[in-house]
Amino acid sequence: MLTENSRVPVDDPATHLELTMIHEVMILDHSGPDLALIETGAWCKLLFYTSFLASIIWFPRFDSCLVNAVLFYGVVALIAVSIGVVESITARYKMNLVPKFIMNAFALVFFVIILTMEFAQ
Repeated sequence: MLTENSRVPVDDPATHLELTMIHEVMILDHSGPDLALIETGAWCKLLFYTSFLASIIWFPRFDSCLVNAVLFYGVVALIAVSIGVVESITARYKMNLVPKFIMNAFALVFFVIILTMEFAQ
C-alpha cells in the first residue's frame, strides 16, 4: 500500500528524484480545481486501499449494521494512524533498496496466501 500510493519509505515527495519529478510536474502544471481533482484522486486511491485492507482484517461479525460500521471505520482509522507512524519514523529508502522492499512484501503476501489455502481446507 505504501509503494502504490508513493508514500515515504519508497518515495519522498520532498526530494527531487526522477520518480517524484514526474508527479511534481503534473502538480506544478495544474492549479485551482484541476489540482484539487488530482489531490482528491490521490486521497480516493489511498482510501480505497485502506478500505480494502480493513475489509480483509475486519469482516462483519455482528448483526447490528451500526456496530459493524463503527468497527470498520475504527480499523480504517487505525490503518491511517499506522501509515502516519511509519511515514514519521522511517526515512526514504535508497533506490537500490526499493526492489528488495517490494519483493519482501510480495513474499510475505505469497506465504500468507499459501498458509490461508492450507488452513482453509
